[in-house]
Parts: sequence; structure tokens; C-alpha cells
Amino acid sequence: MPTSLDSALQERLTERHPVTGAYLVAVSGGRDSMVLLDWLVRTGFKNLTVLHFNHQLRGPESDKDVELVRGRCKELKLAFETGEGNVTAFASANKLSIETAARRMRYDWMAEVAARLKCNRLFLAHHADDQVETVLINLFRGSGARGISGMDEVSKRTIGGTEMELIRPFLTVTRAEIDRYVAEHGVLFREDQSNAEGFALRNRLRNDLLPRISECFERDVSGAVLRAAELARLDEALITELIPDPLKLNHGLDVAALRKTPEALRNRQLLRWLRQSGVPNCGQREVLLVAEVALSQAKPAKANLPGTFHARRKEGVLFIEPPAKA
Repeated sequence: MPTSLDSALQERLTERHPVTGAYLVAVSGGRDSMVLLDWLVRTGFKNLTVLHFNHQLRGPESDKDVELVRGRCKELKLAFETGEGNVTAFASANKLSIETAARRMRYDWMAEVAARLKCNRLFLAHHADDQVETVLINLFRGSGARGISGMDEVSKRTIGGTEMELIRPFLTVTRAEIDRYVAEHGVLFREDQSNAEGFALRNRLRNDLLPRISECFERDVSGAVLRAAELARLDEALITELIPDPLKLNHGLDVAALRKTPEALRNRQLLRWLRQSGVPNCGQREVLLVAEVALSQAKPAKANLPGTFHARRKEGVLFIEPPAKA
């Protein structure tokens, strides 16, 4: 049975990203990322540096993940970088969920490696089922078309001062197709038992909500969610072309210019700016908070944002204050 992991997907990827280039690839040791690594090598990518971050959440099991990825890199003769951090302590100190803290620490570390290696193109293993979950999360958070369109196949994100290019070649590939690839090519991976637990929002969506919605509609709704996301993406792409970037001053935004911009355009400019600045989980609520700071003549001159970021207004400039380093 043919899958999305065929020559057509390989050709589409290599047209945009030459196999001769240098890339980073995030590999946890789980099914999806181990398949991504195997598939990239089979596609012809040789100059890969594999990044693995140990979140120290599963004790000896986390150490076994490191060794699996290290061993596979040795077999493939690929460069390997590993980092680690106490996610539980970081989450507690910064009042974050474990899921958010793990993502923050992982991406911060990968950005540091990217800056050191002078290589900012990063392959990620997000696939179609992840996209469905992302769209639903954004929908229930009240996101507009940008959030409902889900993850982009290629996106740019500034992390800790390093501009990263995030590449997700598997966004059209389902988990079932990844399973078939595992069976066909004998890909070794480690199963993270925490994926079955309900502490993480994505786990609850995957294991509880999506099956219930599909049962209600008497069909798998994943395809419909993905089609809605694609329509939202096309609409958002058109609107984005029509919206100019806000005037930037001293690493911030010109408050006077923002005040003259129509509300709908201003809100989209602010949302884009927040996301480009690395503020996580941005939506309409955060945009309205920042807009209030920009529009007010006196207070508030500061807004608290997710991930302990802050938006501040000073001397006619609106700027983002990043979280303090742990």
C-alpha cells in the first residue's frame, strides 16, 4: 500500500531543501522522530546533526532514550548533540505546565546549539495527527484563522536571539503511515509510556476527545479538521500578503503608527509580532492585552504574557521583555 512517505514527498522536500545542505534534526528516540531520521538519510541527506534533549522526566528510561539515539547516530555516522535539564524544577520555578516547560527548555537548548554550529535549519517530526491536535487546541483557545491553520511546513522563529528555520516534512503523513514505515524498514524506537497518561493536554485530546468526536459524527473527523486547516491557511496567506509589517523602532514597535492602524489589521500585526518574538500560546486574549498597552495614554504600560514574557511601552515604543534566564 503506498503511503505519503514516497518519492513524491521526497522530491517536494529536496526541491526546497537541497540534500547537500547542513541541517539539524530533533530526535527524541520515539517512533515519529526515529522514522524521520531514517527517512531523511534514505532521501539523501548526509550532513545532519542529530539533537536529543533529555528532559529528566522518566529516570533510567530517559537515559535509555539517549543511548538509542546515540547508537543510531553512530551507525549512520552522523554528528550527535545531547543536552539535558530538570524540567520539573524549571516548571515549578516558572509556574509552567510540565509540557510547556519541556518545550521551552528543549527549544532554548536547540537554539543554543544552532548558534554554536552556525546551522539554523531544523527538521521536526510533527505529522498529520499532530496537526489535527494543534488545530483543535488553537480552536478551543479561541484562535483566529492563523491558529486554526495549524503548523506550517516551513516557518521561521526567533529563539533566544537565534532565528531558526523549522522544517516539518511529515505534516501530510498520518500516524498509520508512520507505523507502516516502521514495519517495512524495521525502525527501532522507544515507546514513551507517558503518552498514554492524561497529564498532557495533547494526550487527553488524542486519547479521549478525538475518539469521542469521531464517535459522535460516526466517522474519523481528522480529515475534515485538516481540510478546514488548509482552507484557513490559504485565507491567512492572502491576508498576510495584504498586511504590512508594523513599523519597528529600537527592536520594538512604533506606538504612534499602531494607534493609526485599523483594529483588525493592528491585531494581526500584533499577533504576528508576538509569535515572531517567541511568545508561546498567543491568541486573541494576548493580542487584546498588548493592544491595550499600545493604545492607552497612561496605564497600563505593561502586560503579562504566557511563558513569563512581558509587553512594555516606553517612550513611544512597544517592546517584548523576555523571561529571566533560570
